Amino acid sequence: MAQSGEIELCHLTKRFDRTVAVDAIDLAIPHGSYCCLLGPSGCGKTTILRMIAGHETPTEGDVRIGGESVVGLPPVRRGTAMMFQNYALFPHLTVLDNVAFNLKMRGVGKAERHQRAREMLAQVRLDQFADRMPSQLSGGQQQRVALSRALITNPRVLLLDEPLSALDEFLRLQMRGELRRMQKELGITFVHVTHTQLEAIAVADMVVVMDQGRIEQAGSAREIYTLPVSAYVARFMGGQNVLTGKVASVTDGIATLVSDTGERFSSPLNGQVVAEGDVLHCCVRRDRVALERVRRPPGALPEPTNAVVGAVHAIEYQGTYVKVTIDVPGREQFVANVVDSKFFANPVDIGDPVVARWVPEDVHLLTTSGQAGETHG
Repeated sequence: MAQSGEIELCHLTKRFDRTVAVDAIDLAIPHGSYCCLLGPSGCGKTTILRMIAGHETPTEGDVRIGGESVVGLPPVRRGTAMMFQNYALFPHLTVLDNVAFNLKMRGVGKAERHQRAREMLAQVRLDQFADRMPSQLSGGQQQRVALSRALITNPRVLLLDEPLSALDEFLRLQMRGELRRMQKELGITFVHVTHTQLEAIAVADMVVVMDQGRIEQAGSAREIYTLPVSAYVARFMGGQNVLTGKVASVTDGIATLVSDTGERFSSPLNGQVVAEGDVLHCCVRRDRVALERVRRPPGALPEPTNAVVGAVHAIEYQGTYVKVTIDVPGREQFVANVVDSKFFANPVDIGDPVVARWVPEDVHLLTTSGQAGETHG
């Protein structure tokens, strides 16, 4: 039976001089799961990956794989393999010898290592390219060679550092599916570092959103996207509009909030206890917002609860929907993702005054108030 690839990070901290790169995090990654560490540059995600791999030593805390501490063990004894951003293929070796290289370093005979390398290349559908040099392959093919080389030692954990960043958009989408397929077939733990939100939610069972060395939220891809816990996560994931207001009243489990600019929003409390005067943060998904052109300029139109009035700032056609960004006086921009058929049935143009509306059922109350970050996507 294969060894467990469960990973436990226990109060893990890494400091570089006075800079805290990773700040006392606790995280459990189940065996056989696909986990993405997601966050902006400098949030600590690559440092975590390097501590799991053994390329960095924790300042404090522990890294456990399969229930055993691996701190102090060399990378080769951890049961991990690393796939780097730039692939790091040897230009003077054939594809076959690149894949077999790690076995050669472990003293495996030529016939056996070549046989195992050919089997691994067949898994990624590159067996017909075994005798070529890396320079004769496309970027996507080179990446599959790097993936095969990392997997040939039968690791219990595969660590991937921004594995898709060097590829064009078409290949990125293709390789996303390839990585997910390989992970499912092999049944080992993948830990994938990325700063791309859609990449993370496309491949991962578990998404860990980070900021400034701390974990803001960890959960399933759907949970992270649809039920963010903080304004930071809601903004960073890019599918939500964040709303803030003081509680004016509470009736039947629904709070009415009043923003600094006088807008009124209602939000289900879902059991959370609040009092009048409390400042709450909530969010509404961009694809739950209805948009309508208005005749009067922004600010001149009185509106009921759950609406904002502004002027169209930008329009981006996304194929199945149109992303409409609205300038709203006195607050951050508001975004509506309008189904393409609805948009073109009654289109708006840049500069048009519009009202954006939504229903209370589509509002999600944020349980923490993290305000860092910016809107992405």
